[in-house]
Amino acid sequence: MRAIYEKVCYNHVTEWADTKIHREGVRRMLTKTETMGYDLAGKEQHRLSAAMKACASWAAVEEHDKILDMSCGNGALLDHLNGKMRLTLCGMCDTAERARAVSEQLGGADVVPGRMEDIPWRDDTFRVVMLSGAMKGDARRVLDETLRVLNNGGQFVMAAPLFSLRGEGDISRKEMMRLMQEAGFKDVSFRTSGFFGAIIGWKPSLIDAK
Repeated sequence: MRAIYEKVCYNHVTEWADTKIHREGVRRMLTKTETMGYDLAGKEQHRLSAAMKACASWAAVEEHDKILDMSCGNGALLDHLNGKMRLTLCGMCDTAERARAVSEQLGGADVVPGRMEDIPWRDDTFRVVMLSGAMKGDARRVLDETLRVLNNGGQFVMAAPLFSLRGEGDISRKEMMRLMQEAGFKDVSFRTSGFFGAIIGWKPSLIDAK
């Protein structure tokens, strides 16, 4: 099934990416999350999207870390990482209703409605901040806020497609990496993972600042 899904994605990209309508179709295919059924407690289970898998692959998460998913959707990425180790989970959703539903699904995780340009947590709160969905708002302001809430030495992981799916108003991968460097992230790089990769940047540590 996975091989068929990847083949369909590949065909969409190579044959249809030349029009805006088809670019949007491919973007939805690669970022969607599919329902998989229910666990023994009756909780809805989800398969990770390609973008979520890229974040999961490259997030430098360790036991007991406090992490934030800025586009947590249905909570699938947070749930996946929490299944591997004990973490303090935080997430942001577009609406209060969605935030309550995801918080309940994740056993009371701190999930709130919020804007990426105004992240509702204090400075130096998170070891890892992830973004598997679209960056909403002014990119530089979002990056400044991300840097603010990261711990010294913390990591930002942002999913990005391997091939160009840029629509009107989208920022290229190269431009995003430049903006991250200008915002103050260090060791900015791009790592591949399936149909998506991840742009990674680090908040300077106290040692780096000396």
